[in-house]
Amino acid sequence: MSQITAGLTLALAITAAAAGAATAHHGWTSYHADRTVTLAGTVREAAFEHPHATLRLESQGRVWLVVLPPPTRAVPMGLNAETLTAGASVTIVGHPHRSVEDEVRATRLTTGGRTYQLR
Repeated sequence: MSQITAGLTLALAITAAAAGAATAHHGWTSYHADRTVTLAGTVREAAFEHPHATLRLESQGRVWLVVLPPPTRAVPMGLNAETLTAGASVTIVGHPHRSVEDEVRATRLTTGGRTYQLR
């Protein structure tokens, strides 16, 4: 194999791998874009880490996994680990997951008298 062919093959493999990882990570099609749910409840736990911040929200008699933006997007909005602590009262609006019954991708979050537009 020539050096040019080897280089092109390597570049193609890297591009394909990166595209696959991006698609797997940014699988927003896993959520119902045409359905909206509003949940009000108490934060049981929160994780402010990459790739996405998450919280466990007790609402409607169950505990929901709420997917939030990554910290690099959330922190400039003023939403941080100190904002979302266990015991905090929050209301979220978001899109339910297509196959995971208790999972929601949040588009808006209200806590402490402040509303954060997440998308």
